[in-house]
Amino acid sequence: MMALAMIGLVLVLCAPRRAWSDEQGSDLVDMTLVRGASAQGAVCLDGSLPAYHLDRGHGSGLGNWLLQFEGGGWCNDIDSCLERSMTRRGSTRYMNKQEVFSGILSNNVSLNPDFYNWNRVKIRYCDGASFAGDSVFSNQTTKLYFRGQRIWRAIVLDLLPKGLDQAEKALLSGCSAGGLATFFHCDNLSAFLPKTATVKCLSDAGFFLDV
Repeated sequence: MMALAMIGLVLVLCAPRRAWSDEQGSDLVDMTLVRGASAQGAVCLDGSLPAYHLDRGHGSGLGNWLLQFEGGGWCNDIDSCLERSMTRRGSTRYMNKQEVFSGILSNNVSLNPDFYNWNRVKIRYCDGASFAGDSVFSNQTTKLYFRGQRIWRAIVLDLLPKGLDQAEKALLSGCSAGGLATFFHCDNLSAFLPKTATVKCLSDAGFFLDV
């Protein structure tokens, strides 16, 4: 039973967008660019602004927040990171301006009874290193920004005045590279929230094994 439960959780968190239809209650959520991020040095691999998608909570979930790191592996060297910077994995310029919220982000009570009415946030992944870096690579032909830590902070600061600063409950989650980011920033999230807030973290497939 435990194995089946774990498989079900992986399917909920990591399900591809096409697995859920509009008829099942998935919703399209607009992208929000963090306009003040450049001044904080919080930019994607190519220097573009970081982004997230926020679907507002309601009813009993109005004071609760679910933040989910997007997954997408890593780039492993300058060549692969440069290539990544010209895709949606390294630049918001190539990302869809709307995203389907499904699985743990769904607003369908029958599919997502625990979190359907929470404030649900998808944090877009564009630094190539699980929101962990804080450096810049530059040579005569290439400049790459590994600013994942700053991106995380800039997004949280952007969300605070939108109600995150009044959170009663918060869940930080992520899948794959986003699951690893959850490990990195779990304790850090609590520092931004009220001392009375209940904060939990859920990392799905967040261990990268060297085998």
